[in-house]
Amino acid sequence: MVALRRYTDADFALTEALETDPDAMRELGGPRAVAELAEAHRRRVLDPWWTTIVIDDGVAVGTIGIWPKEYGGRSIHETGWMVLPAFHGRGIASAALGLLIKRVRSAPQVDGMHAFPPISNAPSNALCRKFGFTLLEAADFNYAGRPLRCNHWELRTDSGPPP
Repeated sequence: MVALRRYTDADFALTEALETDPDAMRELGGPRAVAELAEAHRRRVLDPWWTTIVIDDGVAVGTIGIWPKEYGGRSIHETGWMVLPAFHGRGIASAALGLLIKRVRSAPQVDGMHAFPPISNAPSNALCRKFGFTLLEAADFNYAGRPLRCNHWELRTDSGPPP
């Protein structure tokens, strides 16, 4: 069983475990310094769309969220997810993304989700395909000051045409 719960101050240790881990951060340019995490943590605590992924025994194993972003001259909602390496390969990220998409579909203020996984991140790109995201382009992207070559995926979550 996978569930999403609101990200809280108590989740800083999870953020630290995820974002300082060389394996978890391999596709995002390598581990981040602990000193860089405080600002991201503060933003996530305040963001009602940033959640912690928990499994049936209540253990926090990852994070997933959606946030507003300016990209290509328009406002979009970006999504991203991370799961601790010890829990990879169990379908946890897939279940969490399914739950997030369900929540987003019920939010009229969000008409779509955009994901920017690095081109080399086969599992995240596979999740985008699995959930019906459309591949728009390959583009240069910046994550925490690090340049990445990413696929740009979009999932429409409303019934209207893309803007």
